[in-house]
Amino acid sequence: MAARKEGEAFMSSFSVNLDVKRPCRYVFPVRLWKPRVNSFGIDVQVLLDTGSFNTVIHKSLVDSYGKMLKKTMMTSVGGYKGEANLCILEKIDIGGHILEKVVALAVPFEGELKDHILLGANVTNNWEFTLSRLKNSMVATEQFSEDALKREHPYRYCFDNKGRIMALQEMEPAGF
Repeated sequence: MAARKEGEAFMSSFSVNLDVKRPCRYVFPVRLWKPRVNSFGIDVQVLLDTGSFNTVIHKSLVDSYGKMLKKTMMTSVGGYKGEANLCILEKIDIGGHILEKVVALAVPFEGELKDHILLGANVTNNWEFTLSRLKNSMVATEQFSEDALKREHPYRYCFDNKGRIMALQEMEPAGF
């Protein structure tokens, strides 16, 4: 995240083209940071999931693109119901805009969502989206709350199954 002065409002935006083959869903490509090689990897499809509290990624992708945490929680998402591990995705590049330290649930769901990330409310709550089917595009403007601005990394939290924010300070592995 860019440096900002005390009391200064922080806003940024990005624009992406939506997947024309999926007209009923808001799907677009992002690039995930590969910590082992210190660069961004291949494009991964994201589904903007307005009904999900948390961002979700398939467990198999976490080895390459994230860091698994020991903390687990029960979840029901993408046809999967069961225990999920919390993980941290170091960086996500969406249309040239970098989100840092995004907390996600790592789940072993199957089917069409296996190679997707579901972008949930822990990210989307900080954004205002303009979606256009005519232009096949999405524009998002970041508008952090005062509380989020106080955090060094505003995406480093998740919601429990009752919608309450969970703090992550005690969940981080050593050296993160």
